[in-house]
Amino acid sequence: MSTLTINSVTPASGTVRPSRGAPPGVFIDRGTGALSIDMTILPAREASWAQIYVYLLTADAPAGGLNYCGQNLPDAPTWGPLRAFRTERVTISGFQVFRVPCDVVGIRAMLHTRNTGLLLPPNASETVAEATTAVSFRILPIQ
Repeated sequence: MSTLTINSVTPASGTVRPSRGAPPGVFIDRGTGALSIDMTILPAREASWAQIYVYLLTADAPAGGLNYCGQNLPDAPTWGPLRAFRTERVTISGFQVFRVPCDVVGIRAMLHTRNTGLLLPPNASETVAEATTAVSFRILPIQ
């Protein structure tokens, strides 16, 4: 069984300010220290290609909308190939936020094998491993 473990989220509560942009292109730049998610993956199977998507989950979705307000774009690491039983440690710190303010209630990380460019969460057959953890922080507009 493949595993993906979210080791830590910084901050786990409080507020986060993006680095630049305006919705739908507000960015938390990689390496700024504003938001950081440390993970460990241990795949139980080989894959010719794999990628991690991380979603900033919300409790409120706009009518007909998605239950997340941001994704780890462009900080979405890939492997080609992904080796079985080889532990990888990854820290994600770059995100695109689609709407602000945004109350983030969880982090969902998905290691997947879909190589189509589609940004929506992968389906079960494309998912190698996933994990979700609860958080409570608010992403505010840039001041």
